[in-house]
Amino acid sequence: MYHPDQHAPCCHALVLLGATGVVVLGTALVDPSRLWLLVVPMVFCGAAYGAGAMVDRVVGGLVARDDHAPMVVLSARMGVGLACVSLVTFLSALSGMLWLAGLGALPAIAYGSVCAIRAGFQFRPLREPAAAGVGGCLLGGAWLVAWLWATIPPTFYDELVYHLVIPQRVLATGELLTLPWVFFTLMPHASDLLLTWGLVLGGDLGARAIQFTLWVMCFLAVWAIAEVMARPRVAVWTPSFIACAFAASPMVWFLGTLSFAETSQAVGLLCSAAVIAAVPPQRLEREGAHHPLHSTEQRVPAPLPHPHSWLALGLMLGWVASSKLSALYWVAAALIAARVAGWPLVELSRAAGIALLTVTPWWIRAFVHTGNPVYPMFYSLLDGQPWSGENQARLLADLPYGTPGSLGWMGLLRLPLDLVLHPERFGSASDVGTLAVLSTCGLLALPVASRLSGLRGHVRLLGDAAAVFVLVAGAGWVMTTPTARFFAPAFLLGLAVLVGLCVQFRKTAQGLILVLLLAAGGGGAWQFINQHTTVFSSMEVALGREKGDVYLARVLDHFPAARFVRETLPPDVRLLFIGETRPYYFSRDAVAPHPIDVHPLSRWVHEATSAESLIRRLTAEGITHVVLNVREFRRVREKYGVLVFSGEAAPEDERRLREFPKALRLLYAANGVYVFEVPRQ
Repeated sequence: MYHPDQHAPCCHALVLLGATGVVVLGTALVDPSRLWLLVVPMVFCGAAYGAGAMVDRVVGGLVARDDHAPMVVLSARMGVGLACVSLVTFLSALSGMLWLAGLGALPAIAYGSVCAIRAGFQFRPLREPAAAGVGGCLLGGAWLVAWLWATIPPTFYDELVYHLVIPQRVLATGELLTLPWVFFTLMPHASDLLLTWGLVLGGDLGARAIQFTLWVMCFLAVWAIAEVMARPRVAVWTPSFIACAFAASPMVWFLGTLSFAETSQAVGLLCSAAVIAAVPPQRLEREGAHHPLHSTEQRVPAPLPHPHSWLALGLMLGWVASSKLSALYWVAAALIAARVAGWPLVELSRAAGIALLTVTPWWIRAFVHTGNPVYPMFYSLLDGQPWSGENQARLLADLPYGTPGSLGWMGLLRLPLDLVLHPERFGSASDVGTLAVLSTCGLLALPVASRLSGLRGHVRLLGDAAAVFVLVAGAGWVMTTPTARFFAPAFLLGLAVLVGLCVQFRKTAQGLILVLLLAAGGGGAWQFINQHTTVFSSMEVALGREKGDVYLARVLDHFPAARFVRETLPPDVRLLFIGETRPYYFSRDAVAPHPIDVHPLSRWVHEATSAESLIRRLTAEGITHVVLNVREFRRVREKYGVLVFSGEAAPEDERRLREFPKALRLLYAANGVYVFEVPRQ
């Protein structure tokens, strides 16, 4: 068996405890009112780890615990546990019995707590705690900044349109949200369902706490990858390198502070990478494999693949595929990379089968509602209603870097430079940073570099696998839409390999590299805070100097109207949104079409003969109130063509639309946002 260092678990525990202590202490000093929110990540981590540990115990081991470093085992269990929690949440909501997910989480939380207590009794003091202390402080400092900027009232557009609306309505109804006018609800969205746990425990700030927790798990998975690269040594400075490398990228900060599905994808793929890298192919001999990263004489015990490693890989890749529709090319890239790394075809076939079983219910659901299992992808081949040519044109026009596949060879060659010099071209949260871009490009050079440096065996295979992974996923990314954050898993893998290489150097060189990375991390954190403040005006509320409601009323023009609806209207009303597309703070059932989708009011206006007949149609559709945001109406009309009529009847349709508000009863008006009541006929 492989025992790298008897003090290794204590080192990891000390770093994690130190980082957690920094977050707790920092929160108490900055804004004590948010201390209770720390319960959310603790409970969620307990549920995820407990579920993974239970699966590990039931199947007889996902990876051989005695053969691998502690972070590898932790990442495997966390990844599998998250996949199980996500799957149970989805199936419970799909069946209309969401309460089953809560019931199933109780034993997982209990078992996770037992494992944590047991690990606490095994803790032993370290002889040289300096590196662990520095690592804990740097890691905790990064987590604290992300925590403070994550746990503020959400104002990001995508969150208020669907990321938070989906779990909010799932909680209200106990079943999955299926809206023909918001195409995101018909696509896989397992990452959004995970936010339901945060809403239960702590409202919208709790949902943000879940997002932060997933981001922290990215750190742990990268730590595991670095340990695999460093074996058989314990690289005590690894957490310090990870904290600084992650901090150097503003995009990475945004992954932890805004509800992006890419964070879930990154966790699943990084945990999968740790399992793929930690379990060598069967052709390596049990007694040892040459590890040329260290010396020509050293031999490293090479564990055989555990019988159930394929199960861990399959569950995690299934979760990745269920998080977002575009994750399909990520799953394909991971499976191909595993094959290049030497995994047997039989094991990979089993893993692919598990992943397919996990994501198939999402495809069946989409097919039942639209006729296209991967709606709205492959519209030209598979069709799928209610998607249309108009929707497709709006979607393509909204892509940040042109239509899919339009880069050309020169665009591809210029892409890394454009990511660094012109991040604004690549969508929201697109400032990847020079370090992450260079690290990811460096992965493509690993096959050549490994051969030039004389590396052999499993290490060379892993270099080839990393390059193939980036190449395959990069092809899928470029052919769909090169939004920067959509390639986040590859950027994080690049940083992980960079950290793994840094810990190979001697202590003096490591110290110099750490100083350089610390400067880069400080610059990245400063850029993130400036960008976040510029876009969301968040500095005061993040530092606890502004109340949440005051901040929302200052930043969101519709928030006073949303507060009026919550405080005045009964919970069973149904709202029709015109112009406004962000129903989250209204907390009511709403017809709030996404700008890319066709607004049903277009058809209702066209089919009506008068304002009175339009009122009767709204009543028949169950609409009781109308919310009109004049400023947003002008924006979505000019940019997306929402409620723009065409044809011979266009003038008459336009007239009926303009007369429509006059037939309603005004209840509230502020900031250009109006709340009307539909008269009862």
